[in-house]
Amino acid sequence: MTITSYGTGAYRSAKPNEFVATRGQFDDLQRQLTTQKRSETHGDLGIARGTSLDLNSKISSIDSWLSGIQLANVNLNLSTQAVENFATMTSETRNDMRSNSYVASASGRSAPQVLAEEKFKQTLDLLNSNVNGRYLFSGRTSDVQPTVSYSEMMDGDGAGRAGLKQLVSERKAADLGTAGLGRLTAAGAGTTATIAEEIPAQPYGFKLAGASTDSAALVPTYTAGPPADISVNVASQPVAGESLHIKLNLPDGTQQDVVLTARATGTTGNASESFEIGVDANATAANLRASISAALGTQAATTLSAASTMVAAKNFFDGSLTNPPLRVPGPPFNTATGAPAPGTAANTVIWYQGDDGTDPARSTATVQVDKNQVVGTGARANEEAFRVGLAQFAALAIETFPATDTNSQARYEALTERVSDKLGFGGSVQKPAEIITEFGSAQTALAAAKDRNESTKNYLTTAVQGVENVTTEEVATQILALQNQLQASYQVTSILSKLSLTNYL
Repeated sequence: MTITSYGTGAYRSAKPNEFVATRGQFDDLQRQLTTQKRSETHGDLGIARGTSLDLNSKISSIDSWLSGIQLANVNLNLSTQAVENFATMTSETRNDMRSNSYVASASGRSAPQVLAEEKFKQTLDLLNSNVNGRYLFSGRTSDVQPTVSYSEMMDGDGAGRAGLKQLVSERKAADLGTAGLGRLTAAGAGTTATIAEEIPAQPYGFKLAGASTDSAALVPTYTAGPPADISVNVASQPVAGESLHIKLNLPDGTQQDVVLTARATGTTGNASESFEIGVDANATAANLRASISAALGTQAATTLSAASTMVAAKNFFDGSLTNPPLRVPGPPFNTATGAPAPGTAANTVIWYQGDDGTDPARSTATVQVDKNQVVGTGARANEEAFRVGLAQFAALAIETFPATDTNSQARYEALTERVSDKLGFGGSVQKPAEIITEFGSAQTALAAAKDRNESTKNYLTTAVQGVENVTTEEVATQILALQNQLQASYQVTSILSKLSLTNYL
């Protein structure tokens, strides 16, 4: 049978185990004093482990949000700077398009044109900005460079895909027509002068918008059509200084007022601006017909040419992978009657290679900044403001104005007037400032979220420390208490170890 110890024997038997356990407690307190941590594992925290895990999970989420905010801020700062630079360049180019900026040169290009070409290239570099392998202006396809190169854009790829120069050439031919009068015909007989749009009706060249006069001798009649026509009857001899106004609608949406002024018999003048009063109404009508033909030819070579360039440039930059640029059906192009139709990726350069979805550009890249808040930071190189700016830079860069061409200055002024107007980003056209404002709003949201998250993290960190950490004072107190306990136990044990029956008696 087993004999159970009691009295001093039981004490001696239990005390070694107690000493070992107490020593373990002392070692753990020493660890706590060194690490300032209550335990090495969450399991050792006891009932507090659930609180610790929950708080640490929240802190981990906040750290993830703060990391995303930091990266998004870098991207937004670079994107904003790119758009600000673009806005500056469009403003500078518009200022360059001041009146009387045309200077005949051997190259056929003015200083503003050369500068516009450089700004075009700089804009492409900005739109191709890349941060850590991510293109900032490619929408959801951030791994794809958003634009093709300048040379490919302008000249084509050399493998059958046409660039902007080819599209401009096609459009100019279609608008000019075979007779060089902008798809109009000028005719008449006797005392009548007529102007008519080509039959069948087609979407190219000039469109007649009306005629008026301040002379009782001239009787204009306008038929809207389509195709429209104008008939002017010289009922009697006009007075020198009286004029005929012919309104022409151009393909780019602008309107040109052609003014032909009667001049005295025997005088000379520019045939595209005036007509000589003849010896009778028939002679005057013949002179008017010649003046109309000259005026239409001049306008076709100047304002219509500029309008053609603007339309082709707009169509080119409006194109995308899912919506290729509109092109004139042909060849031949100068007799085209069908409406412009989308090209294909096989025969036309698609300048923008990024995501071209219909959702807002800002939503193409987002950052989670809080449990229920997402901030949009995306952008696309084919946003309207960029398309408009690039089209104007390209229109200037692509044209030449030979010093030997008597129409060069008028054509230059017609083009620069249109470019200047477009670079004003008027009406409902998206403005660079709008993109900058949207980026600014995103930055403000990120800054607010950062402050909020950092404040919350500080609070949670303090709470976690209260659960997981211990203070030096707290541990020192426990160590001192344990030391006192051990010392007392050792003393009692020492006394009992010397106790015998003789000593007891």
